[in-house]
Amino acid sequence: MAKPNLLIVGAGGVGAVAAHKAAQFAEDFGSIALASRTEAKLQQVAQDVVDRNPDITLGEDIVTETVDARNKEEVASLIRKVDAGIVLNLATPYCNTAIMDACIETGADYLDTAVAEEEHVENVPAPWYANFEWPRKPDFDKADTNAVLGIGFDPGVVNVFCAYAKRHLLDAIDSIDIIDVNGGDHGRYFATNFDPDTNLREIREDVIYWEDGEFKTIPHHSRKMTVDLPVVGEHDVYSMGHDELHSLPRAFPEAKRIEFWMGFGERYLRVFDVLENLGLISSIPVEVEGVEMAPLKMVKAVLPDPATLAEGYTGEVCIGCDIRGTKNGKPRRVFIYSTCDHTECFREVGSQAISYTTGVPAIAAALMLARGEWDPKTMVNVEELNPDPFLDVMPKVGIDWKVMDLPVDGSWPETSGHNSAGSDASAGQGRA
Repeated sequence: MAKPNLLIVGAGGVGAVAAHKAAQFAEDFGSIALASRTEAKLQQVAQDVVDRNPDITLGEDIVTETVDARNKEEVASLIRKVDAGIVLNLATPYCNTAIMDACIETGADYLDTAVAEEEHVENVPAPWYANFEWPRKPDFDKADTNAVLGIGFDPGVVNVFCAYAKRHLLDAIDSIDIIDVNGGDHGRYFATNFDPDTNLREIREDVIYWEDGEFKTIPHHSRKMTVDLPVVGEHDVYSMGHDELHSLPRAFPEAKRIEFWMGFGERYLRVFDVLENLGLISSIPVEVEGVEMAPLKMVKAVLPDPATLAEGYTGEVCIGCDIRGTKNGKPRRVFIYSTCDHTECFREVGSQAISYTTGVPAIAAALMLARGEWDPKTMVNVEELNPDPFLDVMPKVGIDWKVMDLPVDGSWPETSGHNSAGSDASAGQGRA
């Protein structure tokens, strides 16, 4: 069987990690193409990949192409030009529909890490996947091609953890709490670990969670709990609406509650509250001296580029699923999780851990498609697939995972983690 060519769309922090990881597994792909709007950014990423991988030749093993990823015709033309068999969408979620439609038209397999969004629309009712992705499922069926949705870490690996728990650890699942804590310190007063346009918007929006057979909505930062996680230690985490919540109830209808929690430090919350109270996190355009601009775009322009945070970033992240249910008729509670070190990520690929934990699973999923271990011939959310081969390959790509039993009374055992003062500087991962 011929090896499929891989097209990575997006050359930001996650795209750069994916390019490095794809190069490390180049024998599984026919060729690697990296595409984005900005040629200078593409050349910088590609050159870094070549510098770190002596067997990779720029212009042959990896090529760069400029593209407007919001333009379906341009994306389809590029897919044909590089003869891509797999398209990994790591661009802004505003590009999802154009890239999906281009894959349907060309018959290329599709992967993404976040649900589609409309740029100037806020507080979209649940489930988000029903707006743009799921309606295209019949088109992928007709094209006889694959679409794997949401395969970063959260969404992505956490969905796989849930599928693994149902297959191997629990006979029935009562609740799922997805927990994301960044215990790292990037040294900046205030910054976001990925695109501020996406990060600040998702934090500002109302919280959506699943309980008793329906989606419920509460104000942001209105519900919190304290956790004590491996490596990162004790942190306050806040309930947030998040992509994976919008597909998991279909796979785990027996779960009485499914909720996402993210860690925030006090400094981050103080700055966020000021920006919000001033109206500066709105994505709804306002007119300024004859020019219409979303206030959030201006905030994004003055914040540090997330790609610049990697050097000097210290500490670790911990992301996992606290899943409660029964096994052999007895209550059981497990925590399935991964940790990742910012300094080690920078040493290996010049990235911070937030980008790394998104880019690694995306390439692991691309390997699943390239090797034929995932081949649904339709559109699926990742929890619908067999988790075992993915969880076997993910550590080989760069991220290990562990399972620990927790007290069924809901408490957290004292861990060997530590409280990181740096958590005030940044929120957790959020959407890829």
